[in-house]
Amino acid sequence: MKKLIAATAMTMLFAGSAFADTNAMNTRTALDAYSDGDTTVADIMMDSEGNDLSDDEFTANWDAATPEQQAALVAACDKGQEEQLEFTDTVKSRCKVAAGN
Repeated sequence: MKKLIAATAMTMLFAGSAFADTNAMNTRTALDAYSDGDTTVADIMMDSEGNDLSDDEFTANWDAATPEQQAALVAACDKGQEEQLEFTDTVKSRCKVAAGN
């Protein structure tokens, strides 16, 4: 019985991890698409695999971004929210920062 419980827990852990990876890539892919394929826009807050950057990296990238890239990120965030993407709390927060809220 203990082995069954442990195996079930491990399966759920791996499935949850795979879902998080898939969700991150889906968010990254959507943000890239909403930015007309300009990957530098999503690069402001995510790495190429869709993982959230640290707060310091986000701040540095935001400050270094052109006004056009900043506006494109705000527009991509807005489109993602309209489409009801499952943003992480970090992405939601950074979208609010980008929009000035």
